[in-house]
Amino acid sequence: MLVATTPTPDDLLLTWSRQEALAQGMERLQSRCRQLLLLLFLDHTEPSYEEISEQLGLPKGSIGPTRNRCLQQLRTILEGIGVTTVS
Repeated sequence: MLVATTPTPDDLLLTWSRQEALAQGMERLQSRCRQLLLLLFLDHTEPSYEEISEQLGLPKGSIGPTRNRCLQQLRTILEGIGVTTVS
């Protein structure tokens, strides 16, 4: 049996705080990383690596390693503003 749950005010506040922190972190990234992460994770059209390669002028084979470096930079920024990762 599935039970529908309504988020508590504390749950909503935590979600909004995380969204705000992520937005701040994304703003602090270099433009290239911000664009790449937006395309990979937030673009509703879900572009392929080929499309991302064309849009950003990156070799298709470098998208994965660049993504990893950008995510690490974002993690460092978030830690710097006091956001801890959830295990």
